[in-house]
Amino acid sequence: MEIYCDVCGEETEHELIRADKNLYRCKVCGSVVELRKPKEIELRAILSSGATSEKGKLRVEENAVLEVGEEVIVEVSDGYKVGEITSLEFKDGSRAEYAEAKDVSTVWLRDVGEVIVKISLHKGAITTPYKTLVSGDTEFEVGEVLEINRKRFKITRIKLINGKLLKKEGEKAQAKEIRRVYAMYQRKWRK
Repeated sequence: MEIYCDVCGEETEHELIRADKNLYRCKVCGSVVELRKPKEIELRAILSSGATSEKGKLRVEENAVLEVGEEVIVEVSDGYKVGEITSLEFKDGSRAEYAEAKDVSTVWLRDVGEVIVKISLHKGAITTPYKTLVSGDTEFEVGEVLEINRKRFKITRIKLINGKLLKKEGEKAQAKEIRRVYAMYQRKWRK
């Protein structure tokens, strides 16, 4: 196992000499080092999915740095879900974009395992709202044809959560990044 050796000043091969004390000996200089596993802590997590939120737990090493936008596994009442960190809250109520886990009291997240994608379906002057529940990793592409209620709609634009608008044919985004998809009714071609 490679471990940083203070004597050698670099990572060197080490061998375990006492498992009960986590002691390792450097194979280059013979110095002995104790490896301590970082303490794991449990943080309160609030996971939002659309208009609903649920409480959960996030287990991380106390010295781990958490950052907004990072995806993590959250333990909830019915198992585990993937969440994207949206905010980190401290005990005094202030919030930050990144922080060491030991300083955080609540991690706010949005569910990106399964997300609701909102789609505006345009047929002439009529626009119909539509929602679909899909995996957060599902890709949507400008130019792609969707079949909804036995009708065909071609994606013309994709509005992302970060404000960017995709409108060039072939541009793609994952469902977890999408605010809204815009699609135009397509007449069926007859042969």
